[in-house]
Order: sequence, then structure tokens, then C-alpha cells
Amino acid sequence: MKTRITFLLFMITTISLSQNSERWKQYIKKESGKKSEKYYLTSLENAHHNEYRIVKKLDNTFCIIENKNLRPNQSLQNILPVNALWKLPSNFSTHKDDKQYIVATDTIEALLTDLKSMNISDIEILDNHLVIIKSDSKKIIDEIIALSSVSSISQESLKPKGESKIIDQNFSINYINKANANFPLLTGENQIAAIKDDLFDVNDIDLLNKHISSSTQSSIVSSHATAMATIVSGLGNSSALGKGVAQKAKIQSSDFLNIYPDAPETLQGATTQNHSYGTVIENFYGSLANAYDSQLFLNADLTHCFSSGNSGLQGYKSITGNFKQSKNSIVLGCIDQNEVIMPFSSKGPAYDGRIKPELVAFSTQGTSNSTALATGIITLMKQHHKNINNSSLTNVLTKAILINTAKDLGNAGPDFTYGYGNINADKCLKTISENRIISGNLTSGQTNSHNITLPANAKNLKITLVWNDLPAAINSNISLVNDLDLEIISPDSTSFLPWILNPDAPEQQATRGKDKINTVEQVTIESPESGLYTINVIGSYVSNTSQEYGIVYEYEMANEFEWNYPVTNDNFPYDGKTISPFKWNSSFSGVSGQLSISYNNGQTWEIIDNGINLDREQFTYTPTEQKFSKAKLKMTIDNTDYVSDAFTISYDLNITTSLVCDGTTEINWDKPANVASFNIYRLTGDHLEFKEQTTNANYTYNDGKIYSVIPVFDDSEGIKSESTLQYVQNSNCYFELAFAEVFEENKVKVDASLFSLYNIKMIELIKITNNTESVISSINDINSKTFSFLDNVPVKGSNKYKINIILENNNVVSSLILDTNYLGNDLFFVYPTLLRKNEQLNIEAKKEENAIFYLYNSSGQNTISSPLLSKTNNISLKNTASGIYLYKIITSLGEIQTGKIAVF
Repeated sequence: MKTRITFLLFMITTISLSQNSERWKQYIKKESGKKSEKYYLTSLENAHHNEYRIVKKLDNTFCIIENKNLRPNQSLQNILPVNALWKLPSNFSTHKDDKQYIVATDTIEALLTDLKSMNISDIEILDNHLVIIKSDSKKIIDEIIALSSVSSISQESLKPKGESKIIDQNFSINYINKANANFPLLTGENQIAAIKDDLFDVNDIDLLNKHISSSTQSSIVSSHATAMATIVSGLGNSSALGKGVAQKAKIQSSDFLNIYPDAPETLQGATTQNHSYGTVIENFYGSLANAYDSQLFLNADLTHCFSSGNSGLQGYKSITGNFKQSKNSIVLGCIDQNEVIMPFSSKGPAYDGRIKPELVAFSTQGTSNSTALATGIITLMKQHHKNINNSSLTNVLTKAILINTAKDLGNAGPDFTYGYGNINADKCLKTISENRIISGNLTSGQTNSHNITLPANAKNLKITLVWNDLPAAINSNISLVNDLDLEIISPDSTSFLPWILNPDAPEQQATRGKDKINTVEQVTIESPESGLYTINVIGSYVSNTSQEYGIVYEYEMANEFEWNYPVTNDNFPYDGKTISPFKWNSSFSGVSGQLSISYNNGQTWEIIDNGINLDREQFTYTPTEQKFSKAKLKMTIDNTDYVSDAFTISYDLNITTSLVCDGTTEINWDKPANVASFNIYRLTGDHLEFKEQTTNANYTYNDGKIYSVIPVFDDSEGIKSESTLQYVQNSNCYFELAFAEVFEENKVKVDASLFSLYNIKMIELIKITNNTESVISSINDINSKTFSFLDNVPVKGSNKYKINIILENNNVVSSLILDTNYLGNDLFFVYPTLLRKNEQLNIEAKKEENAIFYLYNSSGQNTISSPLLSKTNNISLKNTASGIYLYKIITSLGEIQTGKIAVF
């Protein structure tokens, strides 16, 4: 009778859960029984209502719960007992060979005991809740997932790889140049940024005195890690590309081979960590995503920045590494200087449909660089907030500020390619200065209302809500735990809901609606009316006591224009080499502008273009010639002129090192027509220091240090050229080229080319005969880097020479030995005449003509016949027996030369 009741109850329960649970029927236990199970399937609504502990969210309707939340004698209505298959990852597949699995547990001691009892000895303990084992799929399904000590199993790549290197560095695309102009005192001072990677080169001239030693740093130094550190806080000693965003910030390094989060105490005070690496495309919520969400939830001031990956050519859902599926982190894609996504930049959505990447930043080389840019910007933001408020900028507010101030790109509203848009460093800092920030907390079912007032002529209102969510259970199909909702009520009581996307149609434009998957919600109103706006934050479901959140808002005023690049202290081109678009902000609608440039402080103007599309907010201008000048831009809109700050037009001088010899280094550079003098800078300590000024286009020094050159014009300096390198002493000692050859059939000509004429007193040609050296010619009046000598009486056979350069201090620099063969009256020079088996025989002809080479053994038998088609020929003696051979060479004119060779 009891069996019939149980079966009936099972049927009623199944019906009550509706047919929508059919997709999860493989998890429902087939057998019935009396005992209480540990895990059950139920609806989210039922779980929330009864405050059950959710261990895995299957979708927006169903979840797995743990029975420790069930009260004694509680009815089993609306819950179904489940088997252990739900513990498996979504990417699980059968295999006979052992593969790596990450096993999660709430009781590490019990798990270790269970695994050892199953003869699993290859166990790596990651922390108190995670271990790594190796197993085939059969053992996983038949034995391991059934263990009560196992809460989930995942398969994740734990081998990171960098996702770009520094080649480009353009601060104008993310308005860092504008931030530097408006906030010149924000340099990252007293800030520490953490970089998870290999160790950076602590002796790199852009990273001197940056290193904060750490117990977690790698023993491997790599160029990728060095590039990331340089982008974040480089000193700019090497070139424009060596300048970082937060130049005075220090750098802590930790080894990315430990791909799990570093303990916060090991970060040495850093509150922003850069992760410019990836693994493989992983569309699930694994132990790594769980670990990073957990750390960020527990450490409100900590921020993790991840590169989205360089697998964008594989389409949507191409983010590399499940740790980037975490909710509370920030994921970055990359764009070019025209703010167009790089094709390789990995795209979202996240595995459960969330918006990833959240943001993009500049880099044409990979998402590693754009992420490092973001880390540098965040470092400045945290310094600025600390300076103003004497408190730390939380991750929630960091993320909200970045997202709310970003420039929308791609489809209107957020999308899965650009996220919420391109980071704007200047607007981030202005948001902090103007305190357009709201913080709050609420409980489940509570609604908080906040008010802001918009003035007349405001436009493009944008409001963003962000919260740090609790970590979801490993392998959860939906990662959202605490669900907040944003609603904006306008002065006329119109309700505006946030943008939402359809992950099943990722290319579609965003629409408005309730968001049930993201921890970021954004409302934009293009043409808001003036008056009071109410921002409602609704606690649709909060599983813990309360949920903290942050709100950031901004709006523009109509018919305003502002230059973004170039501005004060900017150079054009930005690095002295690469043209970058002029940039501006404009809130004008339906009008075009006239763009002009002045090279004389606005006294006269040259029109560049008459029909500028102001909405594009950028224009690429390529000058017809390279000027070195101060300049201004002017945009004329409806007869009103908007003039830029004075900026500098200058170019890299292309420094070359012509001499590293005898303790002296000589450098040379271009000398533009309108540049009269050059400032010489020398690396002293960790910065370049002015040494002296010169009017020459070359400079010598004897201290072996690093130098750079800056052009001087219009009573100001241009851009610093790429600094010199430190070369090994005597690695570039005068000789660029030297060689000897037969000239006019009966002479030998020795030609040479020098890198430099510095400090040369005399040049001599030395002939070497039987190890005896003699001077056969010399040059005392030296005014050219190329010269020649003639030997009018060469000897038949080998002629050896060298060139001696005598310096003013009487030191001698010699070329390598130069050797050429003079044939005299012979037609051919055959060598060596004593050679080993399989060695090549070389034949040089006096003149270019066809001939045939014959080789005869001692019996007169012809063993080799080979045509000679050029002045230099090689004959292979492969498989030729030892002995004495005669050769005969007959030219096309019938001329004959004979001789002997010996093979041994």
C-alpha cells in the first residue's frame, strides 16, 4: 500500500513541476524508496519561497536543492529526488584514457578518504574545497559522482597563455590623454597594480624601481609580462610606446601558472589585478569562475580585469577560459583606432547569456593590451577616489563607472561584441569628481528609490546599476544568485526598463525588458525631459541578509562641443610615427562642421574639410608633409568656432647607432629643415635627464648609458625619439662592409664602407704574405665613409689583406682578413687540391664563360663530367674513391687547363 502511495505522490509531484522540467528528466531518480535523499529537483520559485539551499541553477525555472534546508516532516510536494548526474559538467564526454577533473566538496577530509578508498592516489589539493584527480569517464559516472562528499565535478583548462604583446600604444582612443590634461596630478602615485603572468623584466628601462617583491611571483621572466607591466605603468624612457597609463604606480607580480585567485594578502596592497591571458574557449561556470566570484564578493575593494581572448574569428561565445565567465570581474575586448572591433577579439555572450565582454579598449595586437590599459585606468580611478573621499573605490563602483561612461559602439545599447562600449578614462575621473554615484543595499522584496534632477536641454541620460553577486555553484546553468531589477520613472511617470539581449540571436539589437541573468543593468534615455527622475532598485530575490549595489549616472547638455585629441601636451602623430584620428565630443544634432588647422597660433587657418560629420566624433587627417610646429584645430559649427588647445606636431627622429667601439658610442638622427637644435637626454636613475643641447645631427658619448634626442622648435620640445639601446662594447666597430676581388683581370681591388668617421686619423691597407704584414697603401685625408684600395701586383693564388683604422689616440681597429684568388695567366683556380672523400671541389673562373670539367682516375677512366656555368662552381666528389686524379677543363673557345688533385 505504501508503495502505491509513494508512486502516486511521485506522479502528482512530476505533474506539478510541469512539462517544462522534461529537459531535466535525466536527473530524476527512477527508483522510489522511503529514505530521504540529499538532493532534489524543484522550481526556483518553490526554492525561494521555502528558502531551500540552491546548489545548482538549471535554468530560469528549475534548480537542484540540498535537503539540509528541508524541515522535519516537511511535505515532499513540488520536489523530486535526483541521481548524481547533475554533478557532471555540461561538456562531459566519455573517454577511456585518464583525464584531469576538478572535484568540489564541502568536506575535504571526507573526500580524500573516499578517493583513497577507491585507489585514487594522484590527488592535487587546490584549497579546502577543490582537488584535482585523473580518471576515465566510466569511473567518474559509476563511482565518483555518487560520493556524498562530492558536490560537483568540472573539466577546465588550467594552462594559461598570453594574448598579445606590446607593439601599439595609443592613449587617445580611450581618452587617457584627455585625462592626463584634466587631471595632471593623477599618475598612480602610492598605488600598486598586480599583474598575474610571468615575471616582468625588472631591469627594463621603462620599469625601473617598479617591482614589489612577492612570494607568488614567477621565476620565469617573459616579454609578454614586461609588455603588460609597461602598458599599466611604464615610465616612457624607451619611447612613446613605453609610457604607461599610471606612470608612478608600482607593480606586484604573481605566477599565472597558479590560475586560481591569489590570496588577497599576497597582493601586497594591490586592489586591481590584471589577467592578460587565456586558456581555451570554455562556455560553462567552473571552479575558476566560482573562485573569482567568491573572492570578489568577499573582498569588495578588489577588481579583476580579464582579456576576452583572441578567438573572435570563431564567432560568438568565443571567450577563452571559464574564469572569464565570472560575474563580478571585468572582461575586455579590443578595438582599432577607428573604434572598430578587431576581428580576433573574442565575443560573448557568456555561457548563460550574460553580456560579455563588458567593455572594449584600444589594441590592434590583442586583448592582453586592452586589458592592461583598463587596469591602468582603474589604478588612476582608485587613486582619484582615495584622494577625494579618503576611502577605497569598490569593485562595484569601479565597474559601474567604467560601464556608464563608456562610449556606445556597434549596435545601439549593449551587445555581445563591444559590451557596453569603449572605456573613456576622462569621463571616469569626472564622474568621481562630480560624485555622480549612488550606493545602497536592500533585502529580498525591498525597493529602494533614488532621485536625480535633469536640467532643461539635457540629453542622453544613462544610468547603470551594478552589484557583486554571490558565487553560483560550480556547473550552474544560470550563474545569477541575487536578482536586482532597475526601473527609471521619468517626470511624466513613464517607466523605462534596462536593455536586454537575446543570447539565442546574438547579432540582434538590444531591447528593453526585465533582466534575469546579468549583474549589470543599464537604462538610457536619448531625449529626456527635464525634471525629477526616480531610480528604483528592486530586490526581486536576495538570498543573503542584504545586497550591496552601486549606481552611476550621467547626461549631456545639448549643442556642446569639446576636443579630445589633440589637447594640451599631445603630439601629432601620437607616437611620432602613426597617424591617429582627431577626436571630439559633440552633442549637436543634424549639423555638420568645418575643420581647420593653424600653424601660427590662430593668425591664419587652413581648411581641412568643409563637411565634417560631428556624430562620428573623429576625423583622420594625413598631412601632405612632415611639419615640426605648434598647431591648433578649429571646428566651426553654425558660425561658432571651437578652437583646440595648442598641441605639438613632430616626428620621431629615427636615431641610429653608428658606432660602438673603443669605449665610444656615436648616434645619428634625421635633421628636419625647420629644426635648428636638439636636446640630448640621458637615463639617470629611473628617468631621462637633460644633458645638453646640440645643433648637429650626431652625438658621441663614452659612458655606455642610454640616450634620447628631442627636437627643439618654436621655443618648445617635440616628441622624444626612441632611446638608444645598450650595446656590447666593440659590437659595432666602424666596418659596415669590406671585401676584396680581382679587378681588371690583373689587379685586386679592396672596397670598404664605414658606419662612422669619428676620431679616425688614418686608414691603411695591409697585405699579409706568409704571416708577414706590410702596408701597401694608406689614406690620410678622410672625408668619406666609403673608399677603395688597389693592389697592382697581386701574386698568383691566394691574396690576403686587412684594413687598419688608426684612431686619434693611436688605437688600431682592424677589419677581418679579406681573401681573394688571383689566377695570373691561368683560366681557372681549382681548390683544394688535397681533399677528403665527399668534400666539395671549388672552381673559380677568370671570366664568365661556359666550360666543362672532366675528372680522370689513375687508369685514365673518366669518373666525373660537369658543366661550369658561372665564375664560381662547386663539384661534388661524393662516392669518389681515394687516389690521385687528373682534371681537364675545356672552355667553349677550346681553351684547356689541366691539373692534379688528391682524394684521401
